[in-house]
Amino acid sequence: MAKGWELTDERRQQIKTYNEIGWPASLTIPVLELYEQMSISTIRKHFLCRPDAPYIKFDERGGVIPRMAWEKFKACLSVGKTYEGEI
Repeated sequence: MAKGWELTDERRQQIKTYNEIGWPASLTIPVLELYEQMSISTIRKHFLCRPDAPYIKFDERGGVIPRMAWEKFKACLSVGKTYEGEI
């Protein structure tokens, strides 16, 4: 069974640092995990599996998610709408 997300001392420090200096405009998967404070498997299962997720794949190994687009995407999900992207 997969291990759930755990708030370790290292993660606590990273979150504190990002809260002080500001979160990056583009979130990588590890930073998204910190930002949402949930495991990547949960994020993939409930959010990134959707075709309207604002994930920008840039090569075979990964991609980024614009932070503001992520917030708008979650807002659309919360009211049952489909995220249509930025204009």
